[in-house]
Amino acid sequence: MRSMQPAGWFARFAAAALAFACLGLPGDASAGRLSFPLDLDEAGYFITPIRVNGGQELPAIIDTAATIAMIESRAAERSGVAAPSPEEAKVQVFGLLGERTFSLVNLASISSDAARLLDVRTAYNDREQMPGGPLVIPAVAFGGDVLDFDFPARRFSVYDGRPKGDAGGTGRGPLRIEGGLMFADITINGVKGTALIDTGSPFSFINSKMAQVAKTQRDEEKSTLLQGATGGQMAVSVAGVRRFSMARFSVRRINMVVADPAMFDNLGLRDEPAMLLGLDLLSLFRVQIDRRRGYIFLTSRDDGLEMAINFDARGSRIQP
Repeated sequence: MRSMQPAGWFARFAAAALAFACLGLPGDASAGRLSFPLDLDEAGYFITPIRVNGGQELPAIIDTAATIAMIESRAAERSGVAAPSPEEAKVQVFGLLGERTFSLVNLASISSDAARLLDVRTAYNDREQMPGGPLVIPAVAFGGDVLDFDFPARRFSVYDGRPKGDAGGTGRGPLRIEGGLMFADITINGVKGTALIDTGSPFSFINSKMAQVAKTQRDEEKSTLLQGATGGQMAVSVAGVRRFSMARFSVRRINMVVADPAMFDNLGLRDEPAMLLGLDLLSLFRVQIDRRRGYIFLTSRDDGLEMAINFDARGSRIQP
């Protein structure tokens, strides 16, 4: 799990999940088993090389919290994709800071050595640099019953049937899919809540309701640093969590951002204990999402069922 300073958290916070657009995806593109290499970049994102319209490879994020592809305007230009006209169709995208409107472009193809998708309708981002990479692809775009993020092995696979391998050391939990988004059951300090699974965010955060009912401990020093980095865009703080649990695994003693983004209003989670579950926690496991049967499977890279993560005074993770 990559450590991040509080100031670095919010530098990626506002754009970490440019997700949630109600638009149709390409048809089921899976055929047998597809496999994509994953590489962890310096910003904490897992990326894979993807070609747009058969051109040069771009670093792309395969995102479980996106329901439409998105491309940065400069990357689109390099791939021969013309900027959309003012009359082009628009799409509403619900991100962390609320609803935004983007024009749509058509990508003739996005491809890798494993798969190729044709005629992909894509949100065209000409506003800011996307922090994880110039291309975001919804994880469900490749079809398949199982989305297999083997983070320890640096591989993402898609296949039909049931999750494969590591059955003896795997925990299973219920998974709900609503509007193309994936939600799992979690507990924070023993309090039950709902987590949005987001492989496009390098970090996790909880909402104020969860922080309150779980009786988390606010860290005043780290909260002050983080609030200074936000520039007042959103009220945020840092809280110490004694125990995070999911699918029979527990992670102890972690710091989490506490925030109430507009996104949670859109999801109906403002007044419910909830969190966004990002790569800082997900990457501790092999994460297998069984879309057909409604389960999420976690397999620990460690032998034990319980792990402790310790932080120094700056908020950086200390490797055990």
